[in-house]
Amino acid sequence: MIETVDLTKIFKIKRKEIKALDSVSINVEKGKIGALVGHNGAGKTTLLKILSTLVLPTSGDAFINGYSVTGEEKKVRENIGLVTVSERAFYYRLTALDNLIFFSSLQGLSLGDARKRANQLLDFVGLSEWKNVPYMKFSTGMQKKLALARALITDPPVLLMDEPTLGLDLVSAREFRATIRKLKKKNKTILLSSHYLREIEELADIIFLIKRGKIVASGTLDELKRMTGKVLEVITHEINNEIRKFVIYSTDKEYILRIPETEIDKVTVHYKEVEEKDPTLDDIYIHFVGEVEEDIGRGRSRPWRLRE
Repeated sequence: MIETVDLTKIFKIKRKEIKALDSVSINVEKGKIGALVGHNGAGKTTLLKILSTLVLPTSGDAFINGYSVTGEEKKVRENIGLVTVSERAFYYRLTALDNLIFFSSLQGLSLGDARKRANQLLDFVGLSEWKNVPYMKFSTGMQKKLALARALITDPPVLLMDEPTLGLDLVSAREFRATIRKLKKKNKTILLSSHYLREIEELADIIFLIKRGKIVASGTLDELKRMTGKVLEVITHEINNEIRKFVIYSTDKEYILRIPETEIDKVTVHYKEVEEKDPTLDDIYIHFVGEVEEDIGRGRSRPWRLRE
């Protein structure tokens, strides 16, 4: 189980305080997959770092299978596997097999057991064919699979994944999602962050929408659909900042928008209603989280409509 209680994190940069997380409380039950969804800088990675004991919270607490990240760090680390890829995640000149043997040895396995475990994991993630290939020659997809294999060395009950399919081609991403589903069948509890809404629809049992460090909505996909309500698809020949985030298609002469009925009063320009539809996760995201980039200080102007 994964739980956070009023988790807050404030970073001090020079003389400025930045609240990366603001009283975040979430719960992912045993054997379920939770997903964090939000724009870049919303706090997703900070939350995962706190859960993995890499960063301490400013206030509040978090628990992995009942163990506190602020007082029982060693127990927390024994219960988690962290899936992330950075330039220094593995030794570039070592093969996939040798990398896993090395990291297995650090977990206290004998050389024989480490080799056996490494081969088992390479087979599980589909890398057996490339086990003797140096890591430096691995594609991004292969690197992600090896990162997952390393996270599974001790067979932890909880897995934390920071954008596990980011940068993968469609086939590699599909294979990785299939592996995540296999892990769920093994009763693993998983919390992942992702920008790919179709991926979230496919995998998540519970979704947490995070905006500027706060959880603005959470629930199953069906629950979030009910919270959003029906969506109106409309056509207009004008546009303004209030409704720009609802645009799904545009030409030189017209814009097509999908707007929740509860927000239709924001349309102050003339429009023609086309059809009433059930909300998609795209609509839910835009309703609760969607912002225009310039609104969050990124200096550009486009809607946060995220698609795979």
